[in-house]
Amino acid sequence: MTDAAPLPAYPASAEGFSPVLVRLAGVAARHPDNALALLLRLQAQRAELADWACAADALYLRFHLLEPRGRALELQGALQQMAQQVAALPLQAARVAEALGRVAYQQGNYLEATELWSRAVDLADAAPAPRVGVAARVGLGQIHYALGAWHTGLRFQRDALQRLQVLAAPDSYLSAKVALNLGVGHLESNQLEDAERQFSHALAAARRGGHREFEAEAHWYLARAALVRGQWPLATADCRLALNLAGRLQHHWLEAAASRTWTEIALARGDEAAAIRSSRHGLELAERIASKPQQRQAHLELARLLEKRGEFEAALRHLWKVVALQAELDRHSLGAPGAPGGAAAYTGISSLVSPSVTSAPLPRVS
Repeated sequence: MTDAAPLPAYPASAEGFSPVLVRLAGVAARHPDNALALLLRLQAQRAELADWACAADALYLRFHLLEPRGRALELQGALQQMAQQVAALPLQAARVAEALGRVAYQQGNYLEATELWSRAVDLADAAPAPRVGVAARVGLGQIHYALGAWHTGLRFQRDALQRLQVLAAPDSYLSAKVALNLGVGHLESNQLEDAERQFSHALAAARRGGHREFEAEAHWYLARAALVRGQWPLATADCRLALNLAGRLQHHWLEAAASRTWTEIALARGDEAAAIRSSRHGLELAERIASKPQQRQAHLELARLLEKRGEFEAALRHLWKVVALQAELDRHSLGAPGAPGGAAAYTGISSLVSPSVTSAPLPRVS
């Protein structure tokens, strides 16, 4: 068997997994296909013996190894079934709920993600499972970020940081994760120096623990911070590193996100053709992982770019996609329509109204 690209390292030893799962997590970084096959076999064997704790942990580890490859949706059904089997096991139930929250969040189902992560927090606190509790609190903060409530989201991230700091042993995985999310909140709150400091902390923790996916993400966010400062060479270098790492890891979500930043860089260079290629690549990746928020953003950017080139009919097709995706996202966004970054952000609608394009009235997207 020929292995695919290496999978991100996952700190199973810090999470209290059984010795065999700890060994398989280590194997995954070098021989991912073999490790995943062995995990699947172990999960099936333990399920046949009704050892649901071990079966659930094997599934949870498979999820963490496959999620950065854009394959989280493959395990949604298995996770839902496992949630029923481990309902009486607080630790495993917390892990499964945390993973299902990520699946829901990826698809833009924010209400479902909130319910799952809130359940994971309660179960983790009861288990106790402090690391799962930290991860679920980070997720709840991300929900508020997605809805534009940056200060509330930051409160969740600070709570996660406080709980991380009292863990018995250092955890580079969660340290990188929390620092990245703290940095995002600071960046979007115009606290640039605090944001850059957190992204640097995240990069150091990721390198220390060998968490390549977080290393790539830190470079992407450092590129975004450099863009705010107008430091184009730095932004280009960091974004290229993020794209290269994400591509090697097959981390489709991050590659799609970094493609948006690469589009900004291409536009700053005046290279509209490269910007369109980058946006189309990001859209393809977002569709591959069924990420509705990223699809919406990619369609929105393509609508802007194509309108600027005078390709009004093609731009309008993308704009209709934005409207449809925004309506779908609004149904899952805690009753908060018009979340930031949606169709309401598009300001060129009037220029798309042309008899040669459509005689029907355009929808309002405010």
